[in-house]
Amino acid sequence: MRKKDFYIFRHGQTDLNVRGVWQGAKIDALLNAKGKEQAKELAKKVDLLQLTNLYTSPLLRAVQTANILATESCSWKIYPITIMQDLRECNFGMCEGWTMEKAEERYGQDFVNDILFPTQETWGFRFWQGESKEEVFKRVKGELIRIFCSLTWECDDRIGIVTHAGVISALQCGFGLKDVNYDNCSILHLSYEAESQEWCQIFD
Repeated sequence: MRKKDFYIFRHGQTDLNVRGVWQGAKIDALLNAKGKEQAKELAKKVDLLQLTNLYTSPLLRAVQTANILATESCSWKIYPITIMQDLRECNFGMCEGWTMEKAEERYGQDFVNDILFPTQETWGFRFWQGESKEEVFKRVKGELIRIFCSLTWECDDRIGIVTHAGVISALQCGFGLKDVNYDNCSILHLSYEAESQEWCQIFD
């Protein structure tokens, strides 16, 4: 088949999420107890999705979530987890480890909001020594295409991707997505059609 379904999951909660601390590509936080439970609840939904492939960001919070999905799911169809480097979170530069309040004091609330929820006019913005959401979009989109091209076209593959809020934000801006959920262990459903090279958001 020339069309594939991608189910994109945000990782489970970490203690830094609770504290409102920026954790980007350079901070490798672990899931907390609630985050592990969130991943177990997500695993129940994954059973219904009948995934055939599971890929994850290399950061521990994503890898832990993927491992829970694979071990808690009853679906035997999930293949071994594949770690993909370009699915990692955005590099937030000097703001990594800062609270939201500190970032707003340094950069201003409007600039911080433009980083969190960029538009096509602002997605080139970045924190000092960091990465823009436009750059994140390009590397993650490239990784998704590489995953697509690695699969057999004749098979009805349903692909799970465990990643991060900053990545999902970049995808929302780059693809013009609507009503995107950023909660821990949320699900974003996209499909890709090879001939038209078009990405489509699916509302299940």
